[in-house]
Amino acid sequence: MKKTTKILFLITLFLTNVCVMADLVIVPAIADLYEAFPNAVNVVNYIISGPALVMIFSSLLCGKAMKFFSKKTLLVASFALFTGASIFGAFVVNIYYIAFMRTLVGLSMGFVNVLAISIIAEEYDDEGARSTILGIFNAAMAGIGAIIGFIAGFFATESWQAVFKVYWIALPILALILFFIPKTPAERETAEAEDGGTKQTFGQEFWVMCLFFFLFNVLYMVIFYQVSVYVAENGIGNQAFAGLLSSLGTVGSALACTAFGFTYKKLKKAAVLPSYLLLGTMYFLLYLSPGIVTGVIACTLLGAAYGNGFSYYFMEGTIVVPDSKVSEAIGIVTAVNGVGMFLSTYVTTWLQKLLNLQTVTGIMPIVAVVSLVCGVGTFLVSKKYKVSV
Repeated sequence: MKKTTKILFLITLFLTNVCVMADLVIVPAIADLYEAFPNAVNVVNYIISGPALVMIFSSLLCGKAMKFFSKKTLLVASFALFTGASIFGAFVVNIYYIAFMRTLVGLSMGFVNVLAISIIAEEYDDEGARSTILGIFNAAMAGIGAIIGFIAGFFATESWQAVFKVYWIALPILALILFFIPKTPAERETAEAEDGGTKQTFGQEFWVMCLFFFLFNVLYMVIFYQVSVYVAENGIGNQAFAGLLSSLGTVGSALACTAFGFTYKKLKKAAVLPSYLLLGTMYFLLYLSPGIVTGVIACTLLGAAYGNGFSYYFMEGTIVVPDSKVSEAIGIVTAVNGVGMFLSTYVTTWLQKLLNLQTVTGIMPIVAVVSLVCGVGTFLVSKKYKVSV
């Protein structure tokens, strides 16, 4: 591509993160959703994290679909689905209608995320360039999430239905995809022949990496999804403040993602360890000293931890497998991301019931300890098996 064309291509690709970060529009209104539908807590849980469940299956499906359809064709179709399902997500104030529309959003999220990262992997062969662009892509993801989450916080003060107005931004992005994403041939099964018949399996290191990525997502998503609940139960602000904390998390994530190319170059296999350390210490801080300043500091650094870890696991997913398996690997990593996101809300309520606790704040010491244990486990496994965990 020419320089100008490539810039427009990257900007468009980065903007598709509005779909990937769609949940941040809902986050400031979560506490109000529980109040609006007090007799359907499990359905509200699904509305919150259900798209992550659907994303599991759509991510895996996308990995296969790219062998038979152009990435652009799939991207246009999936982003168009997201545009319609998100804009009209609360057109009917019925909990089952909202759940259905959120299901369609989840379907599109899986496709859009896998396609965007696959396009980056296809365009950038060099490991250094790929890690840099992937880091910037994830920084854009976090930055866009911060913006839409912050705006949604103000809409949430009007009503929980009003947050869906934020999704109208998807329409011009769909137009950009049509104009600036190039159409490439489908991968087809013939791509597997390029490896000369060797190293055609995913390998042990890939699956160990996926296990830790799953745990990483479950741990971070506790605060990601429950930030408005944490704010309400500690009396430290309203929906707008919850939206601010959510946005600060994505700001922290954006900064960590921007620095990821440098971080990965310097630390390689150890690049994810600071993320687990931050998760553990910040959850302890939120538990021991709930307050406005604490919330601002902890949510920002927790976001940074997630941005660094998220970039790390997706980067490793593209380099620890054969070239012919990259697209499928990205689909699997995205699915693992979705499993962790989806189960997080249920793990939260399960821990509350198990420990007979009434607040999200009460389970944070457990989350902190598990985070630190996972950090130690990550280090030990990487040393023993020499794999990228």
